[in-house]
Amino acid sequence: MKRLVSLVLTLALALSLTVPALTVPALAAEDGNPPLWQEYGFTSREECVREWFGGDEAAYQAEADALLERQRWEAGMAGEIAAFDADAYWDSDECWQRWVYGSKESFMEAWELKSQEDFRQCVLESWLDDQWEAYEEATLVERTLRDMGGVPGQVGVMLDGTYISFTGGALPEVREGRTMVPCGPVLKAFGGTVGHDGEDVVYTQEGRTLRFRAGGDTVAVTGADGTEEVIRLDVPCYVKNGATYIPVRFFAEAMGCDVLWDSVFHTAVLLRRDRIVETLDSQFTVLNRMLSAMERDASKNYKTVVKMDAQMTLLDSINGDKSYGANADLELLQSGSVWNLTAKMDLSALLEIPELVEELTPLELLTARSILRNMACKVIYDGEGGMLYVQLPAMSLLTGGAVDKNGWMAMPVITLETVEARGAVTVGAMLYDTMAAAAWDSGYYYDGKATPARLYRELMDTAGQMAAFLGDGCFQESGGYSVLRYDEAAYNDALEQEYGEGAAEYFGEFEKLELELKVARSGSATFKAVVQNKAGYWDDPVILLDVSGSLSAAKMDMKLLLKVKNQLDLTLRYTAATTATREQPLTAPPAGEPVTSLDEGIYGEEDLLPDILPEEAAAA
Repeated sequence: MKRLVSLVLTLALALSLTVPALTVPALAAEDGNPPLWQEYGFTSREECVREWFGGDEAAYQAEADALLERQRWEAGMAGEIAAFDADAYWDSDECWQRWVYGSKESFMEAWELKSQEDFRQCVLESWLDDQWEAYEEATLVERTLRDMGGVPGQVGVMLDGTYISFTGGALPEVREGRTMVPCGPVLKAFGGTVGHDGEDVVYTQEGRTLRFRAGGDTVAVTGADGTEEVIRLDVPCYVKNGATYIPVRFFAEAMGCDVLWDSVFHTAVLLRRDRIVETLDSQFTVLNRMLSAMERDASKNYKTVVKMDAQMTLLDSINGDKSYGANADLELLQSGSVWNLTAKMDLSALLEIPELVEELTPLELLTARSILRNMACKVIYDGEGGMLYVQLPAMSLLTGGAVDKNGWMAMPVITLETVEARGAVTVGAMLYDTMAAAAWDSGYYYDGKATPARLYRELMDTAGQMAAFLGDGCFQESGGYSVLRYDEAAYNDALEQEYGEGAAEYFGEFEKLELELKVARSGSATFKAVVQNKAGYWDDPVILLDVSGSLSAAKMDMKLLLKVKNQLDLTLRYTAATTATREQPLTAPPAGEPVTSLDEGIYGEEDLLPDILPEEAAAA
């Protein structure tokens, strides 16, 4: 996208220079005084954009805008600058140079300052930098809010990343702990029509009608199919400044929105999840085809049998290489959000590695061999009840019998209901649900923090970045497959485009890079990747990773080879087969088996969508 914007801007600039009739050039943007390109030592703006910003006109203008803002701010500081006392500043605790150099004379000598005026100018610049940083921090929220389209000092309402405009004296407000909004602008933003029938306000959208009136605490809803329902509001509607005010949460949720409150920007954030997910998914139809094929029927039970075999070879050119094997068998029984896992492993070969056993006594070595040869574990996870149970017989040996070998350790954990995706599992749904959970509101903001008001933009930006590497445009149709290939040449090209000519040689990290994903029409897929890093400057090991395999709803097969130069080789084979079953997983250990309760949970559940929007009301 950045490259597209750069191209459009460059074409517009060329057009403005070659067509004299255009008296107002398309890129007649402001620059600093002196301009940014001159500050950077270039002979022209074009040269600076080309050489310093890799041809990205938008990036140049963003930095030029920042320079302009700094210069305007300094112009407003003219009085303070004229009155600046360099010696008084030097003697204050604010001057970091005094703490470093001790004396004014030492500082001036180190910085080659020849006169008092040189000294004054130098520490003045340092003082101005500190003042500018404080100013930027103090005005960051206001500047960010304006950039997003909000109005400082006003309670805002944002629908799918866009602030709703309110005119006249009818503005959103907080009353009785609820965000109340003039109904006209908000309801129209949803695309419906707003009318009046006597004292009633009538809102119609896609065949559904909502009818309410000022002073009333009920809403009559008529569905597109003619069904009728009366819903009671916890806060009555009212008239103010000629507008009917409604509680925004109720009406937004009635329109199918997620509703969040952003206390940093004093904004009620309304997000039409289904529409947003659909927009995001439009870029990832190939990957979603694969995810759809892997999706399972929530009404059925499934058993997955997993086998893993590994062999590690420690390389020793003097005493000879030594190889060690390990294997594991796992069985997963799943029904909805309830999982039962049974694992059996033989890891005794690890005890043949001298570095791991050199400090063990003969008795400890015997105990460890007994544990690792028949390592077993059972796990019960109740995703609805939020409980996890673990049975690890080895704990009995490790604790000298203090823990029953048939005993279970129980702990409350986060429930799947708080994190599971709603509806189909797609790239867009996973992005939305993951980022919505991360867009928490702590009442504090720093540049770039993902607060609720910034969530929509963050979603679109992240999806755009992903689409550049995994989107539909990256796949080519071949032999009934959608094929994505990415190699070292493509990676180096991306570096050159992002950072300029020569960047690949300077920043390139890979000696080998070959990635391929093939998705069939059915959604089954094959994959392979070969990645090897370059030797590092700080004796970082050279590592080669070679992995390949296939996956479908019924089976996954993977081979992995990991080589660490002059140290070890590791091979791993993983297979997993899934079938529908009538077996029902347990939600708790069988009756009669001992259960030990551990601490109260490691996760606290938070309501991401509180009933009361404003921060003050939520705190109350």
